[in-house]
Amino acid sequence: MVNPPLKPDGRTLAYFGQLKPAEKKLLDACRSGESADVSKQRPTEATEENTVRASFLRFLALGGDEHAPVHEKGVQLWGAWLEGELNFEGTTLPHSLRLTYCHLNTTPILRDSVVHGCLLFQVCHVEGLEADRMKCSGTVFLNRVTSTSEVSLAGAQIGGDLVCDGGEFEVQKDNALICERAVIKGSVFLREGFTATGRVSLVGAQVGGSLECTNAVFDNICADEEHVGALIFDRAVIKGSVFLDGNFTAIGGVSLMGVQISGDLGCENGKFVVKDGNALACDGAVIKGCVFLRNGFTAIGTVRLQGAKIGGDLECSDSTLDGMNGYALAAENMTVVGMFFFLNLSVNGGVSLVSAKVGSLEDDLKSWPKGLDLDGFVYGRLSGKAPKDLETRRAWLNKQSDLHAGKGCDGKYFKPQPWRQLQKVLHDMGHMEGARQVAIAFEDQLYDANLIGQTPEDWCKLRARIYRFFSRIFHRLFGCLIGYGYRPFGLFLKMLVVWLLCGAFYWGVARYGDNGNGVFAPSNPLVFQNSEYDVCKADNEKAQAELIKAAYGLPSVQGAGNWYLCKDLREEYTGFSPFAYSLDLILPLVDLQQERDWAPMIPTPENTWIDELKAHSLKHITRLVMWFEILFGWVSSLLLVAVVSGLTKRREE
Repeated sequence: MVNPPLKPDGRTLAYFGQLKPAEKKLLDACRSGESADVSKQRPTEATEENTVRASFLRFLALGGDEHAPVHEKGVQLWGAWLEGELNFEGTTLPHSLRLTYCHLNTTPILRDSVVHGCLLFQVCHVEGLEADRMKCSGTVFLNRVTSTSEVSLAGAQIGGDLVCDGGEFEVQKDNALICERAVIKGSVFLREGFTATGRVSLVGAQVGGSLECTNAVFDNICADEEHVGALIFDRAVIKGSVFLDGNFTAIGGVSLMGVQISGDLGCENGKFVVKDGNALACDGAVIKGCVFLRNGFTAIGTVRLQGAKIGGDLECSDSTLDGMNGYALAAENMTVVGMFFFLNLSVNGGVSLVSAKVGSLEDDLKSWPKGLDLDGFVYGRLSGKAPKDLETRRAWLNKQSDLHAGKGCDGKYFKPQPWRQLQKVLHDMGHMEGARQVAIAFEDQLYDANLIGQTPEDWCKLRARIYRFFSRIFHRLFGCLIGYGYRPFGLFLKMLVVWLLCGAFYWGVARYGDNGNGVFAPSNPLVFQNSEYDVCKADNEKAQAELIKAAYGLPSVQGAGNWYLCKDLREEYTGFSPFAYSLDLILPLVDLQQERDWAPMIPTPENTWIDELKAHSLKHITRLVMWFEILFGWVSSLLLVAVVSGLTKRREE
């Protein structure tokens, strides 16, 4: 007779001796492939009728023996109280293991185990779970599980989904659920009332489907330095989407640094709260879909998107961002291929978009906070109902400030790039007038910010001050005359006004000046000193005689004593025309023979230069008006020539 082969303890039915009622029911169910229904609800205490030894359950889960065969459906147990330690470390379970409404007063151990099928702890109470590096070909169900210690699936390989819907993982100041470096070919479901008090970590995990945390609570507000964050999946790879929405709450912060998401990141109606630091951190994240921070999204703490790459849209709308006097949104070097929505927001704290790049921007002015940094922010266009008028956009740019220093755009804090970017976008969109207005406002801001007239550091103070003084004068003059090159045709109107006003002045002083004798006379000495024209000279006896005749109503020479009106001046000599004279002065490159043939009669200079400066006769005033018009004409003409030749052509992009 051949003796049967020996087996380790706990691997034969005979090893367990007299079976308990619940164990007999489980043994019979395993033979038929049915579920052993000990009770329809989770037991609150152990009794003789509901107790199953964990070692007996292990015996059946490992395949039983010839006297206790296990159906290919595996072990299915309802409503039992498991007594003792359930340890599958390093073993292979040939079939599925399904425990429902069971109470385990120890920590199940499946470390380095292999499960061919599904692993189910549904509506069970467990003292944690140790399943590091476990390989499960099916789905792992931990839905509606109550756990009071750490549940660890670090390095596990799961062929299906990880389902923890409705689970309660109550671990204070420690890890509640750890799936670091796990490979899950399906999706991860932490939803429908899922609650974790402690840290949930999927750092470095690979998920073939989506990660859904809808209507879930993650509470790690008491986290110490070693367990920072309520939900962490840094450097994880998610082939589907990530949903942190629908009454989602994270107290202690959510970290997605370096994560790769092939779908969307949805945080609609999610609440992210942290005592100090980052409420939502997505630094370096690569999200191929869209990011939704909308419809009631609330962040108490900083939302960080530094260096994030978003393949779709970034929508921040109808939400609350409270940076608690710090940055509410930090998105330096962020890239958004689609649109960036910033609408209907309540923002407390700063917003930093330094060196960020988005495809399009749709926003409203009231959503932007005062602490705004747009230096290097690049956007392709202003979309939808985004305001495009200068008044609104100027107010937007003036919201820029140094959040920490408390400096705004009042000359103490000024960044040129955002103004240039707005100018370029408006130009590319066809809003030419808007682009010109922004360009002119930008030059005014440069002046107000004391950025005009900058000099090398090695210049001496006196030289620098002189250079700065004249640079600012000419810059302001350039703006007044020609709108910094953006209003060239406005100079024609200014020249027209100066020409007409000066012409009218010359006419008045030529007709009525010097008691009616006029102040203009021929500049050619052969004409001025010719005795034939003595009657035209105000101080000549002939002119005085003619004036006396005119006073008594006697026939006299018309215009006696006034070169402008004098009839004795021969017609072949150029007649004085006030407006032609003014035009000749204001156009230095044009010769109308007026400036050459006529000039005001200026009194002999005073004895000292001080007296000369004090002289303010009409003739002196006429000379000053002429000098002004000549200088204005030269400056204006040079500017016009420069405009035509393209020397002052300004970039409008």
